[in-house]
Amino acid sequence: MSYLEIKDLEISFPTPKGKYTAVKNINLSIKKGEIISIIGHSGCGKSTILNAIAGMLSPTGGTVQLGGKTIKGPGPDRGIVFQNYSLLPWLSVHENIFQAVDSVMDCSTQEKHDIVDYNLKMVNLLSHRDKLPGQLSGGMKQRVAIARAFAINPGVLLLDEPFGALDAFTKSSMQLEVLKLWNLNNRDKTIIMITHDIEEALFLSDRIVVLNDGPASTIREIVDVHLARPRNKIEIVKTSEYIELRDKLLHLLTEEFSIEDMGVVYKS
Repeated sequence: MSYLEIKDLEISFPTPKGKYTAVKNINLSIKKGEIISIIGHSGCGKSTILNAIAGMLSPTGGTVQLGGKTIKGPGPDRGIVFQNYSLLPWLSVHENIFQAVDSVMDCSTQEKHDIVDYNLKMVNLLSHRDKLPGQLSGGMKQRVAIARAFAINPGVLLLDEPFGALDAFTKSSMQLEVLKLWNLNNRDKTIIMITHDIEEALFLSDRIVVLNDGPASTIREIVDVHLARPRNKIEIVKTSEYIELRDKLLHLLTEEFSIEDMGVVYKS
């Protein structure tokens, strides 16, 4: 049964030269507890779709519904993790998360502190609770951002290229952190992630939404990822199922491109 329903979504923006349509005819039904990745070339409208789900952009046409209700703005039922962490530099790690919890949770102050500490423990940062963001590495800052998103207990977690600026080792560790949090007691959370990384999408996702190039991007294809969970990153890359899915996604993303300065057009 659909939990998040996107119907005939179109988002356009006025420009001096007229209307610019970022995405159109986007139709997507997402079940509760699914992990969905949206991939495509830069500028194809991935973040536009995510921002519409977040309620930060209003559709020009169509609707976005969560739990049967039309999304009309941001809300605590959706948590967001950005690539740039979005932590307040003058607040401690604990205070950054507490501020979010305090704004949405209806419980005692002590219970709110307990929620913060529990989520910090889940991402192995409890011992850093009193540090400022400037005292943390990039990977640690992103773990704080993820803990903050989970701490407000949203039904949908939106990840906007959250690991794009991290090194390969830290990125792999962060992917496991997200899966650990999702798998332990948040399995009913729906996760929607934007990424440029095919391997990341395959490791994390149940389905992968491939967008056409913009402007006026549409969904090119939705690829089901039938890889058993839990997934071992070292082992799954050796399987024929993984290789077939990876090759299919590479084909969809590189079916036709050109190198203008060489005057050559390559087709797969």
